Amino acid sequence: MFKLATELLPEFFLFLGIDFFVGLSLLTCVMGHFRRAVPYLYQAAAVFGYVNLWMSRQLLSTFGEYMRFSYCLLYLALALANIVGINVYLAVVKKMWTLGKVFACSVTFPTTLIFAFFFSLYEGEPFYVLTASFLFGAIVLGVGAAFMVMARGR
Repeated sequence: MFKLATELLPEFFLFLGIDFFVGLSLLTCVMGHFRRAVPYLYQAAAVFGYVNLWMSRQLLSTFGEYMRFSYCLLYLALALANIVGINVYLAVVKKMWTLGKVFACSVTFPTTLIFAFFFSLYEGEPFYVLTASFLFGAIVLGVGAAFMVMARGR
């Protein structure tokens, strides 16, 4: 059917996680709802990603592709967990539902959609990827709308 021009390397997910951590560092620095140390922690996590990339390059012959894929995906999952954690922190702990909704629609939802797209692109068929990504997006938007209705009902 559809053949990609180049295949994705497992380190692509590491770069994606680094980008997510740098973006989180910028967002938490701009938003005034976090302590001063939080952006620096996210910058340290991004530097850790670069160190991980350097180690992957040095041990390329030792590690197989499955091992490289595993720790790159784990790093990206950690970045996504931090994005969802910030969303929950803003909405539940700080009790700022409106800001939590805005963060969910502008940051959390697009990053999970990007993750789902590239993860399934790495696995194989991109046509199924788009269908699955849009289906996942519709579910997330439906759940988000339900939370908006629940918050207005209070």
